[in-house]
Formats: sequence, C-alpha cells, structure tokens
Amino acid sequence: MLGTTHFADAAAVAAQNAITAAYNNLAGQACDLTISADLGGSTLPPGVYCSASTMGLTGTLTLDAQGDPNAVFIFQVGSSLTTASASSVSVINGGSNCNVFWQLGASATLGTGTTLAGNLLALASITLTTGASVDGRTFARTGAVTLDSSFVSGCSGLPGTTPTLAKAFNPVNILAGGVSTLTITLGNPVNTVATLTAPLIDTLPNGVVIAPTPNVSTTCGGVGAPVAAAGGSTVTLPSGRSIPALGSCTLSVDVTSAVDGVYVNILRAGALMTNNGPNFVPAVATLTVGPLGAAGIPTLSEWAMIMLAAFIVLFGVAGIRRHAM
Repeated sequence: MLGTTHFADAAAVAAQNAITAAYNNLAGQACDLTISADLGGSTLPPGVYCSASTMGLTGTLTLDAQGDPNAVFIFQVGSSLTTASASSVSVINGGSNCNVFWQLGASATLGTGTTLAGNLLALASITLTTGASVDGRTFARTGAVTLDSSFVSGCSGLPGTTPTLAKAFNPVNILAGGVSTLTITLGNPVNTVATLTAPLIDTLPNGVVIAPTPNVSTTCGGVGAPVAAAGGSTVTLPSGRSIPALGSCTLSVDVTSAVDGVYVNILRAGALMTNNGPNFVPAVATLTVGPLGAAGIPTLSEWAMIMLAAFIVLFGVAGIRRHAM
C-alpha cells in the first residue's frame, strides 16, 4: 500500500481540521439554484447547486465549463447523495474535475459501476459499491470511506501542469514596528506564458499591514502597476500580468506589525487565475512579531501556528475558492 497511515496522531488531527475548514467553506457558498429533481440527464453550467434534503443521480450528469478552465461546480446536499448503478458525472468544454465539489450533510453512496467526477466531502460516511470510481478525492469527517473493488484516482489537472504560488517573509521574525519583506513567487511549469485573467490579491492577516514605505514591486511581465497602500491590508497584482513559460516571477511588498504575535498568511487554492489554469495548492508563510522563546526557539503556541500552516499546504483542502460567476 502506498502512503502512510496516520491514526489519532497530530497529522490526523491536522487533516481533520483542514477537511472541516473546507467543508464549512463549501457549505457557506451562496446558492445559485435549488435542485429538487434527480440530476440524471441534466447539463449544468458553473455554479452552486443546493438541496435541503437529498440528491439523487440516475444516468448521466454533464457539467459544462463553457470554455473556462477555472469553472467551479459546487453541490450542497442537506443529507445524502445516492447514485444508481452505472451513473456518471462528467465535465466538458475545458473544465477540470478538480473544481467539482460535493458537500454532503450526511453520507454518499455510489451505486455499482458509477463514475463520479469531483471531490466528496461528507459529514458522515462515503461508500463506493462494486466497481464505482471517483476521479477526485473522498473525505469523510466522522465516518469511514468504504471501497469495494473501487477506485479513487485523484482529480485531473493536478499540480505540475498548472501555475503555482509560494510565499515567504524576510526576515521571518521582527520586533513590533519592524519591517519584513513579503515575497510571493508565481511559477509556471509549462511551455506557454501564463497570463493572469483576474487580479491576484493577497490579504494580510489581522494585525499585519503594509509598511509606511511599501516598496511594492514585481518582476512579472505585462503592464499594470502592483497596488499596495501604506497601512492597508492587501497587495494586488493586476490581471494582464504574466508568468514566463517554464519560469517564475515575483511580487514583493514591505509589511509591518505593531502587535507581538504569530501571523499566518495564506493564499488559498484558486487565488491565482490564469489562462493556463489556477493554482491547486495554497501558499503559506508565517511572520513572528516580537522576541522568540528562550534561545531563539519558538514557543509551544508559536510552533502550533507554524505546524497548522504547514498542514494547510500539505492537505490543500482548506483553500477552496468559489469561481466568480
């Protein structure tokens, strides 16, 4: 068996917390359309689809991305999702199975031979009966994921073919009122220039602000000045800027804080939108304000915040962003 099993340890707790955050994020999205009938035979555009009780699928559900590689489909289900034998969900016209999410208030049961696209996040359990498969991921918060000659493949369009984000503070530890430079690195792993189709906006954590002299700059191609106002809480790289093929570029700004603490800055999955697709993995950096613990070693609470940030990157499910309709 590939991978490592974590049972009732710190990694398992962190994963559970990340899944809960993702589940709550999905549940909090505004509903575009209430679904009352079986999904079979439907073709749906990007959006958020809701049912206060159950959802059923008999036959084929088609999700039409309409040429948008960043199109997102969210299904909020009050209780359970049940599919009939040989049912299927497919994404067409340039979409990604990674951007399909099923938030279930109870459980999911996929009938024999069902082929489902997307990520299942269930409050209770998930059951894949004989021959059922998911091109995505399965997360059960309080119950089990049960397979019977079934297959979960991970979604199409995983990292390695789409742009990436990384970030860092330098220095990582400052005294209150000091200045650190936040650098966001945009990567492009393919041989085609990636042009931003929407602004990249990084919102600083509460307690951290843009320094009196922002020194905002970028090495990314294209036109449009990056924006960061002294005392503000955001830095923006405008749409139209570009990441070179098989390369990277940066966005930098000076920040400060007047209050001691450990501040975790997160750019979530989907924060970077380009013609080559979005980032599928969050970027996280931690800034410590005030003296570190004895001998320069972080305190227990500081380590807790740092490890939480690391697990957000590892599990990558807490950063789901809804596509702008």
